[in-house]
Amino acid sequence: MNVALILNYKAATETISCVESLLEHCATIDHIVVIDNDSQDGSALAFQQWLEEKAYPKVTLLCNPENNGYAGGNNYGLRWAMKNLQPEYFWVVNNDTYVDSDAFSPLLEALRHNDRQFVGSLVLSADTGRLECYGGGKLYPILGKARLLGKNQSIEASQRQNPQHEPDYIMGCSLAFSAALTEEIGLMDEDYFMYFEEVDWQYRAKRFGITSKVIPGSRVFHYGSLSLGSRSAFYHYYRNRAATRFNKRFYGPVFAIVSAFLLSAVTTIKEYRNPTLAWSGIKGAFKGVAMSVE
Repeated sequence: MNVALILNYKAATETISCVESLLEHCATIDHIVVIDNDSQDGSALAFQQWLEEKAYPKVTLLCNPENNGYAGGNNYGLRWAMKNLQPEYFWVVNNDTYVDSDAFSPLLEALRHNDRQFVGSLVLSADTGRLECYGGGKLYPILGKARLLGKNQSIEASQRQNPQHEPDYIMGCSLAFSAALTEEIGLMDEDYFMYFEEVDWQYRAKRFGITSKVIPGSRVFHYGSLSLGSRSAFYHYYRNRAATRFNKRFYGPVFAIVSAFLLSAVTTIKEYRNPTLAWSGIKGAFKGVAMSVE
């Protein structure tokens, strides 16, 4: 069984639109699991009413009793599906996306050829049709930063430039993998809460010889932008905390401390007019160094 997972948080309209597009275009998806991450805004009720009205037998709503972030919500769905659906392949899809063609079958074909990999889609802007990323990005760990591949390029330009340059990680916006892989490497680390969860997961998988690959024949459209325009104290704290915690796990505590200083400097320069935001980023960077990792 092929299972799509869609995480909802206070965005029932977008989630329903995403589900409807998958139902219309992705015939090789056998079941769709929507996880409401304790929205407390009526999202779960709205989705349940829509589901009762449409009577889709291949869609299930789960209500996570707590909002434990991207990793926690998706893990909640993964555990439920593993217990109840006998899945063979999973596809994690952001709820603020939609498809206008069968975006899953190319991913499924790639996984059937080699199930020891994560595979992802080209992510396109719903507004412009240009790339938001060629599947994922390149990491610059010492700076705690990443660069999305192909951003703002046309699909044609990206395909000329990027096939030889696979990303360091696949975006969690569209990420497919085998159920067997989750049993081998475990689920996502929920201590991140936000940011770097799928990156950490794929880097842990590399220790098992598992790779990541972009499948250009799979395309999803994304509302808004993957690079957040509005910066908040919340963003700076959790983004920087995730970056340095990631560095501590994969590069060691000394590397993480150096990156915390550099990331704090970058954040301060960017937010020199907003010392409260800069301070949130600094606290997050050093909190990540202090957090435990395995």
